[in-house]
Amino acid sequence: MISKRLAAILLILGPIITVIAAFTGPIDPEIFGDTQAVLGELAQANTDMAKISFLILDVGLLMSVIGFRYFVVGMNSNESVSNYSSIGGMLLIIGITVVLGEQFLYGAAAEAAAIPGGAGMGTAAAMWAGGLALGAGGTAVLFAGYALIGIAAFLSGAFNKILAVLLAIAGIIGVAGPVSGNYTEQYIMIIPYLGGVIITLLIGILTLRSE
Repeated sequence: MISKRLAAILLILGPIITVIAAFTGPIDPEIFGDTQAVLGELAQANTDMAKISFLILDVGLLMSVIGFRYFVVGMNSNESVSNYSSIGGMLLIIGITVVLGEQFLYGAAAEAAAIPGGAGMGTAAAMWAGGLALGAGGTAVLFAGYALIGIAAFLSGAFNKILAVLLAIAGIIGVAGPVSGNYTEQYIMIIPYLGGVIITLLIGILTLRSE
């Protein structure tokens, strides 16, 4: 089990790194669901930098998940909420694993799109579509985990109850988006994405201050 201080640091740095990677990456978030527009941007992007950007995004997401494990382990010893926390923790691990696969396929798409003469565009399109499919599933599972952890934290008082409720709400919306076929709709997914980042950051700050 990681220390409380390390968990807090991960919960602070993870969201910051994720946001930086998301907004400095090779793809404009507004065209994320438009495969042809995405491939056009990838073809013009620096392939190595694009792959590094996707990797950094993974690192940020993974740091947040590891940080939340501190609370999951603590809540698992509380019989009144252990069902929520244990399932939530398991969903986080499954979800982040699938999302890592999503980013790997995006990196492969970037590499294929950069092949001169457009020879790799077919492969790039297939890789990007595969990444979107993995992303929708992985994101739904990941946010389901956050929702359950939020519920468990509210019931147990593991961290600030207002933030716990907000985490649960963001998680529910984060599940509803992909399940309803709106994974690439920014006006819907910005709520759980940005909300989750802010909530995670605040949990990390409050946890660090309580040291």
